Amino acid sequence: MLLSKRTPYRGGDVLTLKSGGRAMTATWVGPVVFAPGTWLICQWFDDDGELRQEMFPETMLERVPKALAA
Repeated sequence: MLLSKRTPYRGGDVLTLKSGGRAMTATWVGPVVFAPGTWLICQWFDDDGELRQEMFPETMLERVPKALAA
C-alpha cells in the first residue's frame, strides 16, 4: 500500500514564498498530474489591487507568522 506524504498546509492558510514577497492565501492543496509532490494554488492582491492567482510547489512556501498575517 502506497501512503501519500501529508502536507502541513491547508486551504485558508496564509503563506509566502521562502524567497520573500506578499502574503498569499492558499485556496487549494493537493497533487497535480504534471509534476510530483504537493502543489498549492494561492491568491493575493498585487500593488494595483488586482487579484492574482498562481500555483506553487509546497517546497517553495512557508507559513506567515500570525502577527504578520493580521
